[in-house]
Amino acid sequence: MKKFILLVSIAVSVIGCHKERGNNNQGNNSGIIIKGSIKSSGTKSLQVKSTNALTLADAKKVLVFSKYYYKLFDINDSTFSATAQFGSGAALIFLDGNNKYIGNLSPEGLNVLPLGKLINGENTTIDLSTLTLVGNSVIPAHDPLGNEIEITPKEINALKAIDAYYEAIAKNIDANNNEIPDVIEHKQLVIYTISTIFGGHWGFNETPPTKTDSAHYYVNYMVEFAGGDSLSFSGNSIAVTGPAEDPYNDIKLWWYTKGSSAGGDRGFISSFCRETQAEQGAPWGSAFLPFKQGTYTLTLDGSRNFSLYYSNIDMQYNLFIVVPTLHTNTDGKLVSISFEYMLPNGTPIDPGNVLTNVMVQLCDNRMNQFYVNNQKLTSVTGFDELKFDTPLDISPLFQIDLWYDDLLGNQYDLIWR
Repeated sequence: MKKFILLVSIAVSVIGCHKERGNNNQGNNSGIIIKGSIKSSGTKSLQVKSTNALTLADAKKVLVFSKYYYKLFDINDSTFSATAQFGSGAALIFLDGNNKYIGNLSPEGLNVLPLGKLINGENTTIDLSTLTLVGNSVIPAHDPLGNEIEITPKEINALKAIDAYYEAIAKNIDANNNEIPDVIEHKQLVIYTISTIFGGHWGFNETPPTKTDSAHYYVNYMVEFAGGDSLSFSGNSIAVTGPAEDPYNDIKLWWYTKGSSAGGDRGFISSFCRETQAEQGAPWGSAFLPFKQGTYTLTLDGSRNFSLYYSNIDMQYNLFIVVPTLHTNTDGKLVSISFEYMLPNGTPIDPGNVLTNVMVQLCDNRMNQFYVNNQKLTSVTGFDELKFDTPLDISPLFQIDLWYDDLLGNQYDLIWR
């Protein structure tokens, strides 16, 4: 896979503004109804780069997945009705009775439904009509893109991803290998990528922001695991090894939180990195290297092992730049921050169709947060502006962290100084 990033280097200090995110408000959790039907009899699917011998007629379940939502729905009499969260990106994965991967919903080659801009808002119902399997792609007779889902061809192209990501989700549905889907036991495990990117310098009143040239991004990578509320561990007894195919010897625990501080229905969140010295000319002293695709083992309390398959999506599909401009009053205190959203090449893009939320952290030069927006920016709140009811003293401001989740659940931390 061709890598989008040319230079990989960001310091340990960059991730210092990485606290408290498990607890933050995720926005509106209303359910969007998604339904469809499957032909009761069918021939083998057209196999395109796939050895899958199953047909869509073998499908017994639909897994609806987004980072903060993970639920199985039964297929009865060749029809299903599922729900997904408004304002999220939802992948629909079709499984047989043994939870084997058949394929994923893929209208127009897009493997996730962006549910941020809908024709009837949170009251939208999406009827996919009859579904057909082509390779591993499940094609709906009714295309919701440009209909129920308000999205342009440019935005669709920006969201393209690879099928291996969804097959990985299906493989991880029973990580403890007890033949029971983990979500039923509240033991589901999700693995995703965190990327930290140096964006440049923020805008200030009439002075425009200075953006880093996209050919010279400095990027750090981590993997993060989130476990269901029936999973936890003692102390810091959590570890990751792998990939089984060619294991690393430099994976270390970076950060974790447990219990209620993990938020939602999660028992814990924990991140791991591969730390090394940054290259000459990097803005910080440490680099966090990327993780290879493959099978990793998560171990809790030294003996409870869970196998998860990790697919490292090429970041070019889901990297969007959030550009901040600070606005102050006559006393020099911060009254609002406005945001622009664009592709790395500078093309403007509608955030409602490419990301789920934005969290803003303001940090001093010791990476202590002195402000974080408790209510993230979402499709419900709007993405364009963050207003401060009480003007904020920003004399200690050294760094702005703009965190966002893409529609696959991966996290991005855009650093502005």
